[in-house]
Amino acid sequence: MKILSFETTSNKKDLLTAFLRSRLAIVDETNDAEEALDLVKFYDYDVILLRLSEERLGDLEIVRKLRLARVRAPIVAIARTMNEAARLRVLQAGADDLIVDALSHEEVFMKVQNLIRRSRGFQENALRIGAVEINMNAKKIYAKGKPVTLTKKEYQIAEILALRKGVVLSKEAILDHLYGGLDEPNPKIIDVFICKIRKKLQALGVEDFIETNWGRGYMVIDHRQDATAEPTLRSTLMETRAIA
Repeated sequence: MKILSFETTSNKKDLLTAFLRSRLAIVDETNDAEEALDLVKFYDYDVILLRLSEERLGDLEIVRKLRLARVRAPIVAIARTMNEAARLRVLQAGADDLIVDALSHEEVFMKVQNLIRRSRGFQENALRIGAVEINMNAKKIYAKGKPVTLTKKEYQIAEILALRKGVVLSKEAILDHLYGGLDEPNPKIIDVFICKIRKKLQALGVEDFIETNWGRGYMVIDHRQDATAEPTLRSTLMETRAIA
């Protein structure tokens, strides 16, 4: 997952970003509102974290600007303490969720991850696509119920594509999600990663998880949905003909 963290004050003692990265999230940080608005124009974030305090509620103006910029990513405000009046202001400004006085970084991570999963159309705890199940909590993948041994980068690619099910991602976009724009290798490395993921899935009988869109990139399609949609489409066509 790719996260944008915005906070106008720098807190060197805060370890949330380091924790999120330890859970395989790519985190871009900024304390400048204009830079944040520029970043969302170029990168597809899964969530935007707004680090707030009761003393700096003026930072809420960025929520309005993000909405005007038609940012689709959920916006989550995080605060150590906040009274009811301040909480209401945050929600009225348009934040999708508010996390106050979390007991641990793990709690913040779980809440943010669940919001991301639901915003991408997955209602269950795991990302289920065909015969593949991605457990975002454990950072593990199963094919037909059997565990698939993937490296961190391979897992991240599978998760990125699954969260954007039905959307073609270029190799450059996948690289950005993996490395956050820092020390990126040649884009051809993505072809190597995809090849390795496919071989490991094929060994467990899954042939159609990742598809190649020639000249554009890679994508994941849930063929189960296609199969259930076809009878509905045929039924609709038959009803239309009967009426005609």
